[in-house]
Amino acid sequence: MGHRTGLVMLISRYLPIIAPIALAGFLGQRSRRRLVWGLLRDDTPTFGFLLLGTILIVGALLFLPVAALGPLAEHFGPIPFGG
Repeated sequence: MGHRTGLVMLISRYLPIIAPIALAGFLGQRSRRRLVWGLLRDDTPTFGFLLLGTILIVGALLFLPVAALGPLAEHFGPIPFGG
């Protein structure tokens, strides 16, 4: 029974690593497409700034509500408990 557990641990550990690498290799072998109207090129500064802005906005939306809950919970926390 113990050897099955080890096999399951190996598969569950390395499959999530191997699958994205295989996908990246598959996408890297694809031929380049010709430029058409409406295609956003990913080798321009505009794309870099757009990507950076998206990362910053999503990061702020994930972090700032949690940062605001601390002081709010500290302020309103003791009131319902007789404080």
